[in-house]
Amino acid sequence: MHIPFLSSPKKIEFINEIEGVAELMPLIPAKQHRNVWVNKAAQDFAEKRSLPMWNHDKLMHTARCPGIFSLQRHGWIMRTWQDIEITSYGDGVGFIWKAATNIGGDPVGQHPPEQLSNFFEEWPQNTLRTIVKIHTGWRCIVPKGYYLMEMPLPLSDEQRFTAIPGYFSRESGPASMNVQLMWHVMSGSTLIKAGTPIAQYILVPKEQMEMECRDAEKRDGLLLSHLYDASKFVKNYADVKRIFGK
Repeated sequence: MHIPFLSSPKKIEFINEIEGVAELMPLIPAKQHRNVWVNKAAQDFAEKRSLPMWNHDKLMHTARCPGIFSLQRHGWIMRTWQDIEITSYGDGVGFIWKAATNIGGDPVGQHPPEQLSNFFEEWPQNTLRTIVKIHTGWRCIVPKGYYLMEMPLPLSDEQRFTAIPGYFSRESGPASMNVQLMWHVMSGSTLIKAGTPIAQYILVPKEQMEMECRDAEKRDGLLLSHLYDASKFVKNYADVKRIFGK
């Protein structure tokens, strides 16, 4: 008998136990999601490029940062498949929830303070001490040799909650991808609409590279000169890719 999990797929598999959710609200490639602030930055960059006094190669702008946008385009994003309303009591601890349906079980759970926040000397301000746990119905089968890292969407427009990062591995079996959220709305009701991005997932190789920490040496001169050019925020990225792509 063929058991898919016991094979060695060269892909990441996301499987939902709630009928219809995989079609209704699948995980999407991160590159398909675009934050509102990114649109504003891109528009501002386009307007500045159109000004005659700007040297396009020397234009210093966040919209040109490869570190930010390479991360935002990498991996996959999970979204809520139904509307969920969270109401915080205002005591810094408790909340109740409401959802359109409980198909597949309660869509929301929790981790009380004694399971996490009580262990911290300083818990983040404006954050419930109880963790809001979203039951998604999703499971993952991770390829051999990798961890699947769950993380909050980087530099997200979302300010109401933050996903708690963690790893999934193949050895843990088809793990339940229930997203644990640090909740930042201290009082009142908040509607998380269906389709709201709640977490991002990135494959990370398990193999640990050897590390070397040292002072710069004379032989590093050419490399460091390129690194200096590459570290400047206003570089010509085509030249940098040509040099370091080798």
